[in-house]
Amino acid sequence: EGYVSTEERKDLIGKEGISLTPLRPAGTVLVGDERIDVVTEGNYIEANKPVKIIFVEGMRIVVREMANDKFKEES
Repeated sequence: EGYVSTEERKDLIGKEGISLTPLRPAGTVLVGDERIDVVTEGNYIEANKPVKIIFVEGMRIVVREMANDKFKEES
């Protein structure tokens, strides 16, 4: 039987990553080595853009695109 986590991922708030898919507004981002299903605040974000997790409510994880000069993570 599959396991479905119902825990809020508050630990993700403030983490930075890269959009793996276009976020329109839902899609997938990579944070470290973890793929995470997210939504934006309603705006479109292209794939391969730096994003930051700004809000978590239940299973809803919200990201915002970061300005390139503020993105410091090296992969």
